[in-house]
Amino acid sequence: MPKKSSGSRRHPKVVPPQLPQQSGITQHQKDSLKELQSEIRDRKVESLRLYKPNPNQEAFHLTKASEVLVIGGNRSGKSLCTFVEDARAVTNQDPSGKYPSEGILVVVGKDWKHIGLVCVPLLFQKGAFRIIKDEVTKEWRAYNPDTDGHRKVESRPAPPLIPPRLVKSKSWVLKSANYMQHAVLHTGWEIHFFSSEGEPVQGIAVDRVHIDEDINNENWVPELLARIVDRKGKFCWSAMPHSANNALLGLKERADATEQALGDKSDIRQFKLRFLDNPFLDSEEKAKSITRWSAIGEDVLRMRAEGDFVTDSVLVYPHFDMRIHGMDRSELPDGQIPHSWCRYAVIDPGHAVTAVLMCAVPPNEDFHLVYDQLYLRQCNASIFGEEFAKRVRDWHFHAFIIDAHGGRLRDIGSGRLPVEQYTEQLVKRDIRSEITGSSFLAGCDDISARTESTRTAMHIRPQGTPMLRVLRNSCPDLEREMKRYRKLVNYLSGVAVVTDKPNTKGEVHLCQCLEYLCAYRPRYHKPPLRGAGPDPWWVKWQRERKKRLGEGGPGYVHLGPSGGKNDE
Repeated sequence: MPKKSSGSRRHPKVVPPQLPQQSGITQHQKDSLKELQSEIRDRKVESLRLYKPNPNQEAFHLTKASEVLVIGGNRSGKSLCTFVEDARAVTNQDPSGKYPSEGILVVVGKDWKHIGLVCVPLLFQKGAFRIIKDEVTKEWRAYNPDTDGHRKVESRPAPPLIPPRLVKSKSWVLKSANYMQHAVLHTGWEIHFFSSEGEPVQGIAVDRVHIDEDINNENWVPELLARIVDRKGKFCWSAMPHSANNALLGLKERADATEQALGDKSDIRQFKLRFLDNPFLDSEEKAKSITRWSAIGEDVLRMRAEGDFVTDSVLVYPHFDMRIHGMDRSELPDGQIPHSWCRYAVIDPGHAVTAVLMCAVPPNEDFHLVYDQLYLRQCNASIFGEEFAKRVRDWHFHAFIIDAHGGRLRDIGSGRLPVEQYTEQLVKRDIRSEITGSSFLAGCDDISARTESTRTAMHIRPQGTPMLRVLRNSCPDLEREMKRYRKLVNYLSGVAVVTDKPNTKGEVHLCQCLEYLCAYRPRYHKPPLRGAGPDPWWVKWQRERKKRLGEGGPGYVHLGPSGGKNDE
C-alpha cells in the first residue's frame, strides 16, 4: 500500500453551510419583545383601568373632603368603590391627584376574619368585579349583566386592584387564613391592616384611613382621626347603616350638620349607595333579594336595600323631633321666660357626668318647656354647687328633683352620699326651691312608668302640639342623647332581640332627667312676687335650721336609710 504524503488530508475539506440571513433582530430581542407585549396586554386589563363607577360612586371619588362616610346596603358597591380609592392612592393612579406619591394607608376591619375574607381579597386577589371583551372593539371592559347576560360564560374575574408587579413584600398574622398585617409597594406606599378588636394604633402619621363596616371598639375613630392630622390625610368609613354604633351615628350627624351649612364645600361628606342602583347586579337576583328582605321585616329591607339608618325599632323615643318638639325663642314673651312661670330642675348626679335639666311651666299649663341644661364632666359637689348657682340664683324654683339611685351611691373616700354633699353646697350658696328647700325630691324609680310618661308628653295632641317642648339651641346634649338613647338588645342564639327596656349605659343622663321630669308631671304653681311681701314659711324654717345646726350645716332631707349622724 503506497505511503501517504505528509501533506495529504485524510478527509476532504468541508465547506460550512451558508447561515441564513438575519432579519435584524436576535432571539434575545425577540423574547424581550414578547415579554413587553405581554406586559402591555396585562396592563391594559388591570382593574383600575377597566373600573367604571356609577354616578354616586363617581361623586365619592371626586370629593376632596378630609372625612368621608359611604353608607350602603348589601351589594350596593360601597366596599368596591372605597377599596378602589385605596388602590388608586397606593398605586399613584388617582385621577384627581389627592394623595402624595408615597405614604401610609391604614385599613381597619371588625376583626381578623373580616380582614381575611373581605379587605385583603378586594385589594390583592382577582374578582373585585367581572370583565368581558366588547363585541365591537374587542377590548376588555367591565361586565354588565343587563347587557352582557347572554355572554356570561365569556366573562372572567377582574385582576387584583393592586397589581402583583407593584407589591414589594407582604407580612402576615396568619397567611393560611389571609390575615395580612403589612404590605410594602414599589411605589413607596405601605398598607397596614388592623382588627378593631385590639387597641387603637398610636404614634404614627397616616395619609389615608379606611374603616370597612362595623367596628368593635369605637375608640378607634377619634384615634385614627388624630393620626391624619400631621399629613393632612383622608379618613373614610364604608359601612352598612348599623344604628347600634354611636361613632358611626356621630359621624353621620356631623356630616348632616356641616353639609346643611356648607353643601359640597363641607370638609366632611356622606354618600349613600342603594342596592337597586348597582347596575352590575342581575335584575332577577335583585328582585329575589328584595323579596327575602321584605319577608324578614321592613327595617331589614330599608337598611339592606336603601342604605337607611333604621332607628325606629331600637330608639327609646324615635318620635322625638326638634321640628315638632322644638320651640323658638321668638315664641316666648319678649324672647324670655317670664318670672311668673313655674320652674323645676332635675339632677342626675355622677362623677363622670353630672347632668341638670331645667323646665318652666306657663300659667295655662299648655306645655312643659325644657329651656336649659348643665352637662358637667368630671364633676364633684363643689363644681355642681358653683355651676348650678349661676343658673338658678335669680329665678324662683318650685322643686328640685334628683335621681335617687345616683344620690345613694356613697363616695368611696368620705362615705357620704352625693345627695348630702349636693345639699350642703346649695345651703352654702343659699340656693333653695319652694317645696324642697336646698334638698331634693326623689325621682320615679319605675322605669316603665317614667318612659311611658315621657312618650305621652311627646305625643302630638289634637291641637297639633305636644305637651313637651324644648327651647331651640338651649339643650344640645339632650338632643344628642335622644338620638342615641336605645332599647336594650338581648342576643338569643346569635339573634338580636330588641326589648322594651332602655339601655341606661353610656351618655343618657339628660334623657333620664327628662324621664324623671315627665314622670313627676310638673304643674303650675304661682311663684311669689319678687321683692314683695314677707318671706315664705320655708325661708324662715331654713334659716332657723341653719342657725340651729351651725353655719355650713348640711340642712338636707335624707333620702337614704335612717341612722345617719345628720338625720333628724
